[in-house]
Amino acid sequence: MPLLAAIALKRELNPSEMRGAVVFLPVSNPVAFSDFRRESNEQRENTDLHRCFPGNARGSVTEMIAKVLADKVLSQVDALCDLHSGGQGGRIHQRIDLNEEATGTVREESLALCRSFGAGVVHVNFLPKSTAVGHLNANGRPASGVEIGGTYMSGEMTDEFVARTVRGLRNQMKHLGILEGTPDLPKVQYLFTRKERKEANPTRGGYIVSYANRIEDLGRRVKKDEKLGAVVDPYTMEESEELKAPCDGVLFFSRMSGPAEAGAKGYAIADAAGLKEI
Repeated sequence: MPLLAAIALKRELNPSEMRGAVVFLPVSNPVAFSDFRRESNEQRENTDLHRCFPGNARGSVTEMIAKVLADKVLSQVDALCDLHSGGQGGRIHQRIDLNEEATGTVREESLALCRSFGAGVVHVNFLPKSTAVGHLNANGRPASGVEIGGTYMSGEMTDEFVARTVRGLRNQMKHLGILEGTPDLPKVQYLFTRKERKEANPTRGGYIVSYANRIEDLGRRVKKDEKLGAVVDPYTMEESEELKAPCDGVLFFSRMSGPAEAGAKGYAIADAAGLKEI
């Protein structure tokens, strides 16, 4: 889905109206992209590009890719928006991640960059130096990790998330001074850490029937014990598990209905008890 947003943004940008430049990297790992996965299909370790920076010219194919990206792309940019989506797991998202290891000016600038996207929630998350965001922060530059949209969505949902992503990227460009204007932001945004991240995930495999699979579900308030989904045994056709909100809070990732294995990601809530308005 972020690929569609990148295409849309590239088509509408006018370089004569910009100060500076935008570097588009629509496909970071072509090996994984062709298989609709986050990992490369290699028979060895270190196949997740999201954990391979700064790379290794003599490592796995994925590490070789990370090395080229770190040397030829990331070294040339002043700020980064690392876009992620749901993949074949069927998840849908709306949040932006701030590296919990960032400090000082880098943290302040990264938080401002995250907030300027306008996702509604900023998740202070584990993004070590082996991630693109952590790599950029370690080299003294601001970065943000965006999780937005997903897969298996209707045309209407896809169009809406593409529009939200384009608006968020334009907001960041305005914040950085590349475009004129003021970012278009929600009235209220929240910050939360991994401590406030509470999940409802299946403990058994089957078919998840999702009750929180609409555009408006992401970012909305949920109540403790609200039923967000259910696991159905595809062989007995009986419900085998309920997936309920573990606390009051803001739903920041959900999923579409579909097959899922035990331990798959289901739903995540930012606990209202620890939300901070920013």
